[in-house]
Amino acid sequence: MHDIRLRMTLLPTLIFVVLALALAITDGDLWWGDQLYRLEGGSWALRGAWITNDLIHDRGRNLVSLMTLTLLLAIGLSFSLEKFRSWRRPLLYLLCSALISAAIVGLLKDTTGMDCPWDLDRYGGDKAYVSLLGTRPEGQEPGRCFPAGHASGAYCWLGLFFLALRYRPSWRYGVLAAVVALGLTFGVAQQLRGAHFVSHDLWTVYICWMSAALCYYWVFRLER
Repeated sequence: MHDIRLRMTLLPTLIFVVLALALAITDGDLWWGDQLYRLEGGSWALRGAWITNDLIHDRGRNLVSLMTLTLLLAIGLSFSLEKFRSWRRPLLYLLCSALISAAIVGLLKDTTGMDCPWDLDRYGGDKAYVSLLGTRPEGQEPGRCFPAGHASGAYCWLGLFFLALRYRPSWRYGVLAAVVALGLTFGVAQQLRGAHFVSHDLWTVYICWMSAALCYYWVFRLER
């Protein structure tokens, strides 16, 4: 059990730290942002495009809302129907891990003050670029773009991987691949729109993974 906990928490933390440092040292966010901006013709041409904005952003948000409502309905049924009662704990775990992930991401968005790429003078906006630990120029209003909120709507479901690991081990990698694929779809679309840098998504993945892992170990510890 302890070996599994170490693999599920320390290894992801090590990978996250290495990638975060690499992006910071190499200015990877700006490099990738430059490539996307150049490919779109020196503007965020996909900011209002149907596929990135209407389909992936707006309807993607509706999909997450539908998933959340379905989960809440299932939890309600677990209190009223005997055959669903055994699923109450795993369903409540999934809800808690998702809500905690979203809450942490939202709190950081409110406190870090980082800007979206489309707000920066480097990309046609009116603000100077400020790194996560940088000092904001006097008079420059704080942004609300870090970590990536839209991607968290997908990655907050990483708890499904831990439920699969517990109840259907043969499904675990398929479930993980599905959640990551949705997260990448949301994240890349937002990068193409100029809404986020790569590091914004990296932090979101890590927050959601650790929330899912730590909630899992806490919730199911109570069974013993």
